[in-house]
Amino acid sequence: MEPLRINELDMTLAGIFSVQKVLPNESTSWTVDYAIGSTLYRIEGHANNGRPHGTDSDVLLALQTMFFRAGCPIGDRIEVKPTDILRMAGLDTGGRAYVRLREAMLRLAGVRWSMVRSSWNETKQRHSGATSVVGIISELRLVDSGGARQPFEQRQLDERLPIEVIFSPTFADAIRAGLYQILDAELLARLQQAPARSLYRVIQAHRIQADGSLATELTVPMKDWVRACGIDESRADNARRVLALAHASLEEEGYLKGAVFSGRGFSGSVTYQFVSAPQPELAELLIARGVTRPVAESLASDHPERVQPVLGKIDAALSTGWKPRSLPASIVDGIRHPEKWTQGIPEPRSAPRKAAAPRRVPAPEPEPELDVDARSMALTLIKLRLGRPLSPMGLMAFEELTDTQVQAVLAAAKRPAAEALPLLQSLLNSPL
Repeated sequence: MEPLRINELDMTLAGIFSVQKVLPNESTSWTVDYAIGSTLYRIEGHANNGRPHGTDSDVLLALQTMFFRAGCPIGDRIEVKPTDILRMAGLDTGGRAYVRLREAMLRLAGVRWSMVRSSWNETKQRHSGATSVVGIISELRLVDSGGARQPFEQRQLDERLPIEVIFSPTFADAIRAGLYQILDAELLARLQQAPARSLYRVIQAHRIQADGSLATELTVPMKDWVRACGIDESRADNARRVLALAHASLEEEGYLKGAVFSGRGFSGSVTYQFVSAPQPELAELLIARGVTRPVAESLASDHPERVQPVLGKIDAALSTGWKPRSLPASIVDGIRHPEKWTQGIPEPRSAPRKAAAPRRVPAPEPEPELDVDARSMALTLIKLRLGRPLSPMGLMAFEELTDTQVQAVLAAAKRPAAEALPLLQSLLNSPL
């Protein structure tokens, strides 16, 4: 079972990573303008250690996912071992893997960009948008066996020693705010070539419409698309070859139904047709149960055959009195991982059972009855203490608490902020 893969969206839309496996030269700065649909982009990039490309995007995808799974910790800092990064990225762990990982990390730490993104405003009858200046990593350090931090640039990687990664505040906050896409980890695992994995991420990012839905077909101007994918523009035939090879993999693995070039050179276009077009009726069923539209569209596209069976099982479980901590989260988990999810819910009863041996005999003291609003109150107080909602992992930890533990969290959240935050951190046993 592949874990979720979390990919920050703005970076993908900005085309910071080149889809190419190898760049013809070490690009250290670039300025591009392109239009995808009704959105205009202007990107100015600077890369002190060379523009990220090839498997660099796999490395960053692993780091983003690990940051998310760690609960998006305050301080924007995680410690990760090189071997864990390579495994999460689906990369080889032998040979020169650690040398290549070190080079990738330096490129990630050295890239900065500004993006102006504007869309057509019907009311004002003009394009309007915003400018953002972003980097990925603020600082890298190696943690030696004594716990001391050493400069990353001056040391070689050791598979036994962690890397301290400090993300830039803007980049980390974007993930906290939910400005990311959840990618199909099963598809990524099947794609053998880095350009195909990179192109999948770019297509999927631009496939998201203004209302959060997924386009069933996507047509993009060739010149603009090459820039959005970070492909070298010196020769149209080479650019087309890079895309065509990635298209073949995406078609073979069932993501694309077709990828059709039209026109000549950079004046032409590319049209993508998707095998798994979102099924509106399935997406609406999920949205009605609280799943957000982008996630519902992705599930209805990636796994349409699972939606109704899982919803049927959930409805049957709810009829028994089962109360999930989060119904939308249970639905998403059930559709993505049907083989493990059904183990945690009760089977519906067809007839009353005879009296069975009491299940509470070996149990500890019964928990006090919890006010139905206590969980909501606890979450509200935590948000007030933090000045923001709980991190994704913090929320997951909260949803796993028993009623007694929620009462303890509620009591801690009512204390002054200076006392409350350390207590909440301890009670949740997860970054806030």
